[in-house]
Amino acid sequence: MDEEDTATRFMAAVDELLQVAPAGLQPTGAALIVAVHIGLGSDSRSLSNKLGIAHALVLREISALSGTLLHIVRREDRTQRTFVELTEKAKALATTASNTLKPSSLSSNTS
Repeated sequence: MDEEDTATRFMAAVDELLQVAPAGLQPTGAALIVAVHIGLGSDSRSLSNKLGIAHALVLREISALSGTLLHIVRREDRTQRTFVELTEKAKALATTASNTLKPSSLSSNTS
């Protein structure tokens, strides 16, 4: 699977998640949930780098989703790197969204 196809599938997964998610979930938040769900990263810095989003924006979205859709595992005070995992609610939303969200369909390197 080429990079463009992977990006298209990722965005489709984000769009589908937004369709089934509670009102108020922002596209950035949906992208973080999908990224964590498929294993692109579990901390704010790696998510920021993989998604091409400023670290400060990722931190702000993590803060907004903390307790409802994301669980903060730990924080590094010096770097502000924040490690997260999906809550059960976020896992259920990701699963309900569609098969597009399955990790194998987005991270597979086979055609």
